[in-house]
Amino acid sequence: MANDMIGIGSGCIDHLSIVRRTPDGWEECGPPLAQGGGLAATGATAISRLGGSVELWGIVGDDYHGQMIRTELERDGVDISQLRVVPGMRSFSSYIEVDADTGERTIYGSGFRGRPDDLETYFDPARAKHAKAMLVTSFVPSVAIEAAQYLHAVGGLVVADLFQVDGPVAEMVHHVDAIIMPEFSVEPMVGSFDIPAALRKLADLGSSMPAITVGPEGCYYLAEGVVYHCPAFKVRAVDTTGCGDSFHGAFTYCLAQRWNQHEAIRFSSAVAALKATKLGGRSGLPTLPAVREFMESRPDEARARRLDNGVAV
Repeated sequence: MANDMIGIGSGCIDHLSIVRRTPDGWEECGPPLAQGGGLAATGATAISRLGGSVELWGIVGDDYHGQMIRTELERDGVDISQLRVVPGMRSFSSYIEVDADTGERTIYGSGFRGRPDDLETYFDPARAKHAKAMLVTSFVPSVAIEAAQYLHAVGGLVVADLFQVDGPVAEMVHHVDAIIMPEFSVEPMVGSFDIPAALRKLADLGSSMPAITVGPEGCYYLAEGVVYHCPAFKVRAVDTTGCGDSFHGAFTYCLAQRWNQHEAIRFSSAVAALKATKLGGRSGLPTLPAVREFMESRPDEARARRLDNGVAV
């Protein structure tokens, strides 16, 4: 059975703990949590929690973590038929410290460089011709490019979760409709922290819906040549792990529903805000009714305003 949405990128297992700094200078860890993570995997989980049909193209090892990754995704309704098991491979994992005061996290990745030499042969890009939207990462750019071409041929749209636009993804970015990047990508991309310039560069590369996320300050995006700032919903952030992933997944969901860009940005901001209220990249991922109730209870929050010379008007 064909799915409406596709995520390309492997999952991992996150080991998380909230860290508190004691008055005598020590650090104290709270109860640990082991939970599935990863850019596309968490994005796909966000889509499924919202009620979308989604499959994940990626790889895991035939180890304990690999089985845990697959089990969690399947439990959350993600189609794992294209999540390939690689014999002898060590599944990816992360170790994450979450600051008790701010919810900000420090991530230590493990094993992410290990992948088969023939990775491109593991997937069939033609499956994308049955989808409506797709979320891509830097995981396997050649497959993402070919899949995007199939998807575009049937009127579908592509979202990218990237940290840079050069290197291995330099060609892939020309096949993406919505490139959504974090704020730390801005200066390396344009030489200064100039968000409007970064958005316009992404548009020049072919993105019709570029966006830059800025954490608790919300996000900036370009719509029909105009720069907008959408403030974040105000919540008590417990853990920001997965906020970007959930934003990307929600935005992909919105594009599959053919919502306009402004609606998609506000909705995705709500999903990310709700995710931030719980420890772990997936614990706080909401259902569609929960998002709607949250947005309706805050009608004046996260309303985008056009920027004029850097000032919201």
